[in-house]
Formats: sequence, C-alpha cells, structure tokens
Amino acid sequence: MRKLSVVALFLALYGTSAVAQRAEIAGGWNFLHVDSDFLPTQNSVPGGFFIDGTYYFAKVVGLAADFDYNKKTFSTDRNFVAGDQARTYGFHAGPRLKARIGTLEPFAHALFGVADLKATAASGSSVSDNAFSLKLGGGLDVKVFPHIAIRLGEVNFYLTKFGVNSAVSAFSTSNHQNNVTFSVGAVIR
Repeated sequence: MRKLSVVALFLALYGTSAVAQRAEIAGGWNFLHVDSDFLPTQNSVPGGFFIDGTYYFAKVVGLAADFDYNKKTFSTDRNFVAGDQARTYGFHAGPRLKARIGTLEPFAHALFGVADLKATAASGSSVSDNAFSLKLGGGLDVKVFPHIAIRLGEVNFYLTKFGVNSAVSAFSTSNHQNNVTFSVGAVIR
C-alpha cells in the first residue's frame, strides 16, 4: 500500500509539473480606450487590470482564457456629473499562437466572450447590460528567468456589441463599439 501511495504521489507531481511546463498565467495593468460618441474628452479608462491563462497543446498553439476589469469615475462634462461611474469587465477565450525566439515571445490571439457594463450615476441609480465581445490582437513577452517573463505590451481590438437601447446608450449611438485595450504585466509559467 505504501509503494502504491508513493507511485500515486510521483504521478500526481509529475503530471502537475508537465501541465505547469505547458501552461502560463499572466496578470497586470490594463488601459481601455472606449469608442464613444458622448465622451470626447473622457473616453480613456486608465484604471484596470487583466488576468489570463494559456495552456499550450503544442509548442506554439494554445487555448487562452482572459478576464479584464476597468472602472472610471467621471468629472463634470456636458453628459456627466462629477461622481458618475462606469465599470466594465469581460470574459474571453480562444486560440493563441506564440513564437519562441530566444528570449522574445511574440503572440497573437482571437478571443471570444462576453462583456458586462454598468453605469452608476452620482445619485446612486444604475443601469447595466452584457453583450457579445471579441478581442483580436497580440503582444510581446520577454523571458527574464526560466519560469518568469515580462509582458512588454499587449494590444487588442476590443469589439463590443451593446445595443443602443442598453446601458451603453449613454456612451454610444451605435450597435457596436470599436474599443482598444493596451496591457502590460508579468507572466508565470
């Protein structure tokens, strides 16, 4: 029984090690530029973060899952009062391709998912909505240690499909929004 336990422990640790060598987790700061008709001076959302994980089935092909969160408090504007807030988060998944050229690791992906938007007035009333979203983009990781890399940058075209009768109607008169994100952070594998 003791030998069986040792063998089971060895297999579990070996399996975890094999998965860890093919998987990576990244996280860091996220900047969102919102496609907006009503926010000509306040459409940038610098306060946000992202977390993503990728499992590589082959050396260059993997499946990525991504979560991003951004929040903004508006100042007085023609459409907003000081204290109005908006927050958005999204969940996405899809294929990622990553080249490994020495310490440089450029990547590209197509991630599909859902985005959620909530707008809260300074008075306390709020509206929210969720919609299909898509991230097309890529970036560059630089390996600094065998299991650690720095994400120098990731840029995404971030399509959201909020309708004009939803919570996003305060931001856009279109049924789709062509947003852009930029992220930097760290990668652990």
